[in-house]
Amino acid sequence: MNPAEFEGQEQRITFQLYNYWFGLADDCGIPPLKALSPGDIAAYKNNMVLIDLRDPDDEPTLQVIGQLLSDDLDQDLTLKGISEIPRRSLLSRITDHYMEVLANKAPISFDAEFKNKAREKILYRGILLPFSDDGENINFILGAIRWISEEEALAAKETTNEEDIPSQDNDSGAPLLQETLQACRKLVHGQSPTDQRSRRSLYETLGAVLDFYVLCAAHPNSYQQLLDAEGLKAQKRAPFTPILKLCFGRDYDKTRITEYAAALSYAVKNDQNGTRLPDFLDQFPGGIKGCVLAERNSRSGTEGRNIPDYKILDQIAPVAQFDLDQQDDDQNEFCLLLGRRNGPQMDVLKILDKDRAMLNRILAKFAKEQKT
Repeated sequence: MNPAEFEGQEQRITFQLYNYWFGLADDCGIPPLKALSPGDIAAYKNNMVLIDLRDPDDEPTLQVIGQLLSDDLDQDLTLKGISEIPRRSLLSRITDHYMEVLANKAPISFDAEFKNKAREKILYRGILLPFSDDGENINFILGAIRWISEEEALAAKETTNEEDIPSQDNDSGAPLLQETLQACRKLVHGQSPTDQRSRRSLYETLGAVLDFYVLCAAHPNSYQQLLDAEGLKAQKRAPFTPILKLCFGRDYDKTRITEYAAALSYAVKNDQNGTRLPDFLDQFPGGIKGCVLAERNSRSGTEGRNIPDYKILDQIAPVAQFDLDQQDDDQNEFCLLLGRRNGPQMDVLKILDKDRAMLNRILAKFAKEQKT
């Protein structure tokens, strides 16, 4: 059973804690630990661990260990170093990922399976949240994890099918979806065309949208309420389209929505989640456009077709540069220009933003020519 398939409390912990951390971070980047209120996370305290990284000359230590995680251990590891954590313990599933937080300076979520000390297959999902006194150097990492045995997960799924019980969804999911949607919209509106990180910012925004998509799948009734309120409809053949319209706005450019939806679809087919998506898009040849082409090829049965290496275009020096009079909110790296020769000069008449199909064909041809 794929760990990504199990839902319920195991899934909600990552979204609820991420949204809580995101609210604490606000504009300061990484929030300080003192901003966290124990009462706000009381529901998860038995599933949490606080990792202390304040001593740069020593290994991280376990400041606080939740009761359920402690019960899984044969010894009390409070204030002990992480090297003393036994393998095949739930606690090790969390701490194995802490270096990723230090590298990215951002929360990371994870899901997988492992065999515990009793040789049972355990499906788990967790999250690690960084905290910093100065907004830059990480002093603490708060980790949380929820789990279920594969046997229990399969039994629950069979019971649901046998009894024909509708989705275990109720109005309690609506506030969570609304809160997550607002967080996604904040990321959308926070993108700046003048920021050199704009492409990465878009990738991170799409990662949050992908996480939101997974959350909506866990709360189908509440998701439908969101769609109804916005005048949108679920689309079986294009499931990411309404999600993107919710986050980016129903009047957002339809071509971009279609491209983003295709990119998300291809990423999911390649086992990507919201956390891994930014790096996946950044490293995939052609980024979003490369994923769009790969997705179209997979649908048409020509997935083996070579994808143009758009990154080769980054190596070409520009023949001219000029500043735009107005900011362009288009996050695409390339565009078409309509020019007119004027003796030794070239007049740029218009930026042809809308003709994406022609742009894609030209880029693919040009990239191929540069490579040969």
